[in-house]
Amino acid sequence: MKISNFWKSSFGFSALTFISRIFGYVRDLLFSSILGASVIHDIFVVIFKIPNVFRSFFGEGALAQSLTPSIIEAKENLREFLNQIFTILFTVLLAFVLFVILFPSIFVSIFAPGFISDELKFLAATEFLTYVFPYILLISLVAFFGAIQNSKKKFQVVAATPILFNLTLITFAFFAEDLSLKVIGTSVIVAGILQLLLNLVVTSRLGYFPSFTKKFNNRILNSFFARFLPAILAAGVYQLNVLIDTIFASFLISGSPTWLYLSDRLIQFPMGLFGVAIALVALPDLTEQLISKNKKEFMKVFYKGFISTFLLGLLSGLFYVLLSYQIIQLLFFRGEFTSFDVNMTSSSLIAYSYALPFLLSSKFFNSVFFAASKTRIVLLLGSVSLIINLILNYLFIFTYDWGHVGLALATTFAAMTVWLLAIIFIFRMNSQKAI
Repeated sequence: MKISNFWKSSFGFSALTFISRIFGYVRDLLFSSILGASVIHDIFVVIFKIPNVFRSFFGEGALAQSLTPSIIEAKENLREFLNQIFTILFTVLLAFVLFVILFPSIFVSIFAPGFISDELKFLAATEFLTYVFPYILLISLVAFFGAIQNSKKKFQVVAATPILFNLTLITFAFFAEDLSLKVIGTSVIVAGILQLLLNLVVTSRLGYFPSFTKKFNNRILNSFFARFLPAILAAGVYQLNVLIDTIFASFLISGSPTWLYLSDRLIQFPMGLFGVAIALVALPDLTEQLISKNKKEFMKVFYKGFISTFLLGLLSGLFYVLLSYQIIQLLFFRGEFTSFDVNMTSSSLIAYSYALPFLLSSKFFNSVFFAASKTRIVLLLGSVSLIINLILNYLFIFTYDWGHVGLALATTFAAMTVWLLAIIFIFRMNSQKAI
């Protein structure tokens, strides 16, 4: 794939992602104006983080980045390989979903320990988790079909799929007489079903329809699992860090989870628009160049991806830092969302914004490591990020009393550290002719 095609695909993905983010904003606007920074909204943003984190593990993050290079490598054994992955994925996730539905209180206690002291809030949270957790099965299968599309350099439907999710939640919120947790949970599941059906149809038109198999070829699966197991942590690092922030936020004053959630939603905008788009489009091309041992073309794509993601992240971060209050006021200051909420959300948005150039380029670096099968590096970087964020979260809220802003700053410092380490590893790989 030529560089011009690379940019064409990246722009197309970004354009569809932009549309999705607009609908995502409308969804958040409806929720914040109807619910404000209320207990119901706090429960939604905290508990929905649980399936979203596991979604990063099994779905769009780890699965997508691991499966796409393995599909390119499989070639003649492709259908056999895909059926094996489909069978494993469906079986494991179905069992996991059933376990969580049967024992939801365990997961709420782990991921929202601050809710334990309030019996009514804790019970509402556990009930809501049973509503929404099956979404992990649906969206992981969506990611499976999306990876097949990516391997064939078909990115449009993958980018457009989140639009269905946001439109469904908007529809339910707009027409519901009472936006209860049950209504929200139902809308999430309906959205997941629609996303799955769309991607199943598109993938079948590309020549693959899934079927279960009892035969497993370890040789075919080894390449995938060598990438997938480290990616389980690495691909979901940012979501994990945000989840850790949310866990600590459950101990803070009411509204803290909502302020962090809305800040994170705005940070996710340039990450999805630029970072994810460029990393996703680059992955199959980087893999192909390495297989063909075309180092010159590989490095050309690398520098284009690295420079563009860093500069776009820098510009996005500066924009948020300079205009954070005005942005939050324009987007969310209405209904039950007060001027105090605007100030609090603006503060955490600024703290998160400093991380943007590092987060965006790190997304691209992960594609480089996955393409080169350097999964141990990805695992190491993910572990470092989690440890730093966890330690700093504790210090910033319990020692320095910086509240929800301290949690956002901890994520930023972790992102900076991991970015620096990734740079060192990439240039060391280049000097050792590992790429």
